[in-house]
Amino acid sequence: MTNKLQELYETHVLMGMRKQRHLAQLIGAHTWHYEKAAGTMAFSPGPTYQVQILGTEAADSETWLWAWANEASQIPAEQLQVAQQLRALGQQLGIEEFTTAELPREKLPAHTLGPVVLGLLGLPAYYRGAMETTNLLVAIADPKYTAPLELKSSDFIATLSDTISNCEVPNHRFSVEKFVEQLGWSPKWQGDVLEVVASDGVRVICQFDSLNRLAKLASRVPA
Repeated sequence: MTNKLQELYETHVLMGMRKQRHLAQLIGAHTWHYEKAAGTMAFSPGPTYQVQILGTEAADSETWLWAWANEASQIPAEQLQVAQQLRALGQQLGIEEFTTAELPREKLPAHTLGPVVLGLLGLPAYYRGAMETTNLLVAIADPKYTAPLELKSSDFIATLSDTISNCEVPNHRFSVEKFVEQLGWSPKWQGDVLEVVASDGVRVICQFDSLNRLAKLASRVPA
């Protein structure tokens, strides 16, 4: 992964996790079906959303193929708009992963690309649909999509905990700072300790060690 993509990932990973946690609540236990003609993905027995096709992961060759380069699948042009936007951004920002048609999957894994796409383009969620030989990665781009509510302290803590436990985030401090900024919260710093007030009025305290890792996470209910 290039340094530019790594920086973008660390910038957007926490907000991406917040959005994905919300998607998981909306679709629950489900099966999925992509309808090419309609440009939709149905999460049965739950909602159906308009989607944009980002690309596919091939299990046999362990490669990633961008949707804009996948001529064989004949994806309708209107479902390639986000992928084309990312290609253009890659050219502007020098992100070679966005402009190379096919890559080893390890250089552009879905869990890395997804949060970056959501952050760069302000999209609400992504979904990786697993199949026997190919995984389909889509961005949800539907005006009917229900946005998450203001973030409560418990959800903020859960988002941090889930991300640190399940994602490779070298610089926790940087990612938490970016997340707080994106939430529009006002951080208070005292040395290596960050304090924020969540939407429910509860104070959340994050303490970082000398390696910028999250060492302590606590909350305090106002008296």
